[in-house]
Amino acid sequence: MRHRRGSLIAVVALIGALTVVVASQPASPHERAVSPVVSERGRVDSTSVDGRSGLRPSPVVPSIGEPGRPPTDRSRPDVPIPVPSPLVALRMGAGAKAVFLGDSYTTGWNGAGTGARGWPARVAKALGLRTVNLAVAGTGFVNPGWTGQPIGSRVSAAIRAKPDIVFIAGGHNDWRWPATTTAKAADAAIDRLHRALPDALLVIVAPIWASGAPPTRCLVLRDRLRRTAHSLDAIFIDPLADRWFAGSRRLMIGPDGVHPTNAGYRYIADRVLEGIAGAE
Repeated sequence: MRHRRGSLIAVVALIGALTVVVASQPASPHERAVSPVVSERGRVDSTSVDGRSGLRPSPVVPSIGEPGRPPTDRSRPDVPIPVPSPLVALRMGAGAKAVFLGDSYTTGWNGAGTGARGWPARVAKALGLRTVNLAVAGTGFVNPGWTGQPIGSRVSAAIRAKPDIVFIAGGHNDWRWPATTTAKAADAAIDRLHRALPDALLVIVAPIWASGAPPTRCLVLRDRLRRTAHSLDAIFIDPLADRWFAGSRRLMIGPDGVHPTNAGYRYIADRVLEGIAGAE
């Protein structure tokens, strides 16, 4: 797997010299974020990351530590991410298959981030990959969501697809479950993938949060996922440490206060590509 990972990283590193730059566009300034709530039985209210559409939204409540309108976050400058040219995609070996597992941050939600506008499609286009998106809105490593499909239930389908790369991006909806329970479920799902697909490159994306104040349980899960990724020689991407949607970048979260706008999903794609390019 190391030679596959090395080739992927080397190719992405060439992108900057061969391509054009895409800059993320912020959403309208009236959009603000609230903390999501997911029940332990999988029922998701209107502030959840993967709630049913049509529910009445809760009042906008700023996250703790970020009262009112969020100030500009200068802790991590935005870095333009290049889009590879067709030549770079060809050198990668056009047609490699990538499977994506996750929740509505990976499926898109309520018209934003769906299809070609989602981060999986943007990443796949940038890297010349074929995609199989098995993400399910509402799911988590433990939380079954309102469809009863936790991430582990999608692993068999991922294995049958025989991918070259597997992206696992979940954990947001598990924040109300005990961290040890969620960590064990995450390890079980990832271990199954690794054992069945020993030559596949795993890209593990820690929970994504719609502000700079994630719950402690998300941070604990993030730390466990980092250790697991290291043990499997997988690429690990940390949205929480990098504060993807903190400060002014919360403006890329939509009116429900939880899900990104199309600009926000494009921003996720940029950060994932950056994480792959910078992997050691």
